[in-house]
Amino acid sequence: MILIVEDDPQVARLIALVLQRHGDQCEIVADGRTALSRAREMQPSIIFADLTLKGMGGAALCAALRAQPETKSIPYIIVSGDTDLAATAKSCGADDYMGKPFEFEDLVRLVEKYAGAESRKAD
Repeated sequence: MILIVEDDPQVARLIALVLQRHGDQCEIVADGRTALSRAREMQPSIIFADLTLKGMGGAALCAALRAQPETKSIPYIIVSGDTDLAATAKSCGADDYMGKPFEFEDLVRLVEKYAGAESRKAD
């Protein structure tokens, strides 16, 4: 299961559609606090998250996940149109980042790199 944390419904649906066509199961949440709770509950194989989120931004979400033993090893990918993504990803402990707009192939490549077959296991 892949957790998509994105407050723009169109972008969230697009990411989910691409991943589902690739054989992955996805869940979408729109804010950081819900994402933190869902990550603890569902233990996703990978998390794709925007930086600009209501309640708790993507960088704060990443840092919070990294601080908890049960979520610190979940691959975390920032997906954002913000500038200087590399520095933000490094500072919060994200595994990788992808700029918006993005190519579908890049999204699939990141899943294969960090989650691989694990993300396609039935829950």
